[in-house]
Amino acid sequence: MREAGAILGAPIDRVDGRLKVTGGAKYAAEFAPEGLVHAVAVQSTVAKGRVEAIDAAEARAMPGVIAVLTHENAPALQKLKVGDPKSGHAGEDLPPLSGDEIHFAGQYVALVVAEELPQARRAAYAVKVRYREEKPVLTIEDAEPTATYPKENNGRPVQHRRGDAAAALADPAAVRVEATYTLPVETHNPMELHATTAHWSGGALTVWDATQAVIGVRNALSTAFGLDKDKVHVICPFVGGGFGSKGAQWPHVFASAMAAKAVERPVRLVVSRAQMFQSVGHRPPIVQKMALAASRDGRLTAIRHETTTPTSPVSTFIEPCGRTTSALLYACENADIPQKLVRVNVAAPTFMRAPGEASGTFAIESAMDELAVALDMDPIALRVKNHADVNGTNQKPFSSKHLKECYARGAEKFGWDRRDRRPGSMTDGGTLVGWGMATALYPANRWEASALIRVSPDGTALVRAATQDLGTGAYTVLTQAAADALGIPVEKVRFELGDSSFPEAPVSGGSNTTASVSEAIVQTAAALRRQLGGSDADTSMSIAELVRRGGRTVEATATAKPPEEKDKKFDSHSFGAQFCEVRIDPLLPRVQVSRWVSVMNAGRVMNLKTGRSQIMGGIVMGIGMALLEHTVYDPRTGRPVTASLADYLVPVNADVGTIDVEFVGEPDPAINTLGCRGIGEIGITGAAAAVANAVYHATGKRVRDLPITPDKLL
Repeated sequence: MREAGAILGAPIDRVDGRLKVTGGAKYAAEFAPEGLVHAVAVQSTVAKGRVEAIDAAEARAMPGVIAVLTHENAPALQKLKVGDPKSGHAGEDLPPLSGDEIHFAGQYVALVVAEELPQARRAAYAVKVRYREEKPVLTIEDAEPTATYPKENNGRPVQHRRGDAAAALADPAAVRVEATYTLPVETHNPMELHATTAHWSGGALTVWDATQAVIGVRNALSTAFGLDKDKVHVICPFVGGGFGSKGAQWPHVFASAMAAKAVERPVRLVVSRAQMFQSVGHRPPIVQKMALAASRDGRLTAIRHETTTPTSPVSTFIEPCGRTTSALLYACENADIPQKLVRVNVAAPTFMRAPGEASGTFAIESAMDELAVALDMDPIALRVKNHADVNGTNQKPFSSKHLKECYARGAEKFGWDRRDRRPGSMTDGGTLVGWGMATALYPANRWEASALIRVSPDGTALVRAATQDLGTGAYTVLTQAAADALGIPVEKVRFELGDSSFPEAPVSGGSNTTASVSEAIVQTAAALRRQLGGSDADTSMSIAELVRRGGRTVEATATAKPPEEKDKKFDSHSFGAQFCEVRIDPLLPRVQVSRWVSVMNAGRVMNLKTGRSQIMGGIVMGIGMALLEHTVYDPRTGRPVTASLADYLVPVNADVGTIDVEFVGEPDPAINTLGCRGIGEIGITGAAAAVANAVYHATGKRVRDLPITPDKLL
C-alpha cells in the first residue's frame, strides 16, 4: 500500500456543486439539437395476450403529429440479451415494438412522435388498441408451481450449500428460530426522470441519455441497430440519481433512436413519473424463509435461507438474497442457501441499491435478533460469538474487516450498554422507546477501467474516463485521486466523464466506480512517469514538475485490470454496524426514527464529507424501505395502482432523526493501490433490520412483512 498525500480523504466540497446549484449542469432532457421533436410511448393496459388491432388514424391526423410507430411499421432491431455486458445490459430481452405478444402491463405497443410534447401526449391518448386478453400470472403464490432453481446470476453462482443444515436444524438440543420475511415491490424514483434524446447524422447515432453506463448504452445501441461501436456516441455529464434503474438500458432508449431514424429528426423521449412504475425496473417482491439453529451458548450450528423472487417473461434478472448475506456473514459449518425463481406477467425487475444485500440483511439480521431473544443474549454478543474471519462461500480470509471494531465503536457512541433488553421496558413520557441494531455488508467490487491524463506545462491536468456521476460524488473523489497521483492541487485538475468517446469504464453500479476508476488513474499516472523518464518508485519529483521542466504537454492512457477471481488470495468486503432508536406512541403506533449511529469499515475513504453523505443517503433509503416504500398492483390487471410520488411514500426530513456516521479501519491492501472501496450501497444494508429490531424492542411485536405500517402494530 503506497502512502497517499493529504488530498485523499480530505472533506473538500463537490467540484460539480456550483454547476448544480446554479443550474449550469445539463441533464439528458435538457439537450436540444436543432429540429428536436418529441416522442411519447403508448403502453399496454393488459398483462398478457396479443394485440389484435391498433387504430392510430385519429392520432395521425392530430396537429403536430409526425408519426405513429407500432409493431406493424417499426424498424426491426436485433434481439438483446439481458445481463450480457458485451451487448450492453438491456433491462428486457425484447426490443420495443417487435411483435404483437403482450407479456406485461406497461409494455410498449406504440410510439407517437410530434412537434411538441403536449401534442405527442394528446395523440398518445388517442391511439386505440384492441387486445385478445389471456389470464396472467401476477404473484409469487400463483407462479410457485413453476419455480426453478437457477445456477447463476451475472456469471456468479446463486445456490450454496455446505455441511448438513437439515441435520443440525433437527438436533433436539439446538435453540431454533424459523420465520418468513417478505418485502413488497419497491420503485427507484430518482429525482431525474429517465430520458433519452437521439440524433442520427451521416449513419452515426448520438444520444444524450440519463444513464449509469455510457459504455453500456453505446454497446446496446450498436448491437440493436447493427452499428460499429464508433458510430454510436453517448453523452451523459450529469445524472439526477438512479439507484440502479439507470444501470440497464430500457425500451425508451431504443425507441427514441428508432423514432429518430424513422422521422429523420432528433427525438427526445422522457419517461413520465407514472411510466417509471412500469418500464424502467423495480426491486421485486421477495419471500425469504429463515431457519437458524444454535447451541445454548449462542454458537450457530445451522443457517437455512431460502429466497423466492419473481422475474418477467422478458428478463432473467434474479435478486440473490441469501448467497450474498447469510452464506458468508457468520461462521457456521452448516448452511443451506437455496434461491427460487418464478415468472410473472409483470414488468422486469432490476438492480435497486444493494440488490440482494439490502433485502437479504433484512431477513438474516431480523432472524439473528429473534435468535438473541430466544437465547436471552445481547444481539451484539451473539454476532461477535459468530464472527467470521473467512468467507464461507469460498473459504478465503477477508482482506480488511474491522467488524468487531464497528460493533464496539457503534455501541459506545449509541450508548448500547444502557439498553434494557426486555421489550417495551424503555419509555420516555409515555412514548415507547426501542433500540435495535444490525450488521451491514457489501462486496468490494473492482472491474476493468481505463483513463486518460493530459498534463500541461502550466501545471494543469485534464483527466477523462467514460464513467458516470449519479450525484454521489464521483467527480470529486476521482479529481482527488488524480491530484494525489500527479502531485498537484485539486484546483489544477479538470476531470471529465459521461462520454462514451473517453477511455472505457464500467457501469456505475455494484459500488465499483471509485475502486475501479481510481486505479485506472493511478496506473495512467505511472505510465506518464515512465514516459517522462522516471520510475514508479521515484517520487522525489511530482509528475507535474517533470512536465513543467520538459516544457511540453504530455498525455497517457492506461487500463487497470483486476486480478482473476482464482488468483485472489483474499475476499474484499465492506462491513459495518447500524444502530437505530425508534419512538412510538402506543395509542397511534406510528414509528418515528429518532436517532441513528452507523460505523463502517470501507477501506480508505476518499472524501469524508461525500463519504458520510453516501452512508446517510443509504440509511435514509433504508428507513424508507422499513417504514414507507411499497408499490401496489391491481391484482386483476397487473397494473401499478401506485403511480406517483403522492402515492409512493419516501422519507422526508420529518421522518429522519439525527444520523451519526463514522468510519473505522485502514485502507484495504487487496482491492487496489489506494485501498479504497465503493460505498454507494453498504449504507442501506442492515438498515431495515435495525428499524424492525428496534420496533420489536419498543413494542414486543415482531413485524416480518415490510413496510412496518401502523396497522401492523395495533
